[in-house]
Amino acid sequence: MSGERLTYNKLGRFAEGGMATLSLIVFGNGRRALLRELHASKVLNYSRHRDFRFGLRVREALSPHPNIVNSLEWGYYGLRPYEIIELVEGQNLKALMNSRADVLQRECVFIIVEAAEALAWIHRNGFMHLDVKPENFLLRETSSKPVVKLTDFDLAKRSTYNKPHPQSGTPGYMAPEQFNDKTAFPASDVFAFCLMAYQLCTGKSPFVGSTVRELRRHQSDMKTVPRAPLELNPNMPSRLSAIIMRGLEKRRENRYADMCELVADLKKK
Repeated sequence: MSGERLTYNKLGRFAEGGMATLSLIVFGNGRRALLRELHASKVLNYSRHRDFRFGLRVREALSPHPNIVNSLEWGYYGLRPYEIIELVEGQNLKALMNSRADVLQRECVFIIVEAAEALAWIHRNGFMHLDVKPENFLLRETSSKPVVKLTDFDLAKRSTYNKPHPQSGTPGYMAPEQFNDKTAFPASDVFAFCLMAYQLCTGKSPFVGSTVRELRRHQSDMKTVPRAPLELNPNMPSRLSAIIMRGLEKRRENRYADMCELVADLKKK
């Protein structure tokens, strides 16, 4: 938490999220950033306030890193917590997937590796993200390789936190133990990451259902095994397909224990 506040001018509302309001700001040197403030309606909600504040501290602890939307400052305006974070001028992976952007086909493996590095950094520092999904990865295109950055740490927990808890995260990316036992581990992030990587490689989800309830049942049921992504996309690396399948193992002990293990496997020659 900074002792002296950064000085800036607000340029206007940038976006509205479930937990926070984002405003575009500019510093005296012309650099732009984002001001992220907890919704005023949630300031007196103890659990929301606590989670938001913890997320600010997690981002600060993880900054700087090339694959993280970095923290520049966090603090309080009265009772309202806020953070100033770097501005990534690009789109999130969900929007790019919906538009079938060329960059996803051209740089699919590179994007997956960069996203994996972000999560490995989180696990290496003793935290779990617990809301891994395409919406939380931002991509900025450059003249060479794209820049991939992970954001939104509001649901983050320490890696040692494995007490039963109310369902949190985005159901479409939650691991079986989150549904069945109401617990989460670094391996839960692995499951969510590999589900997202499966979608990036194939354009399809590994688990399907005619209703949301059926989809969630297939996702959490130990007997439901998805097709290997290589069957849907024969042009992808076979090793990557095998890594994704291991990460989607329903039994946590059969998955990678954390994203550090997965990244090490990705980098093997």
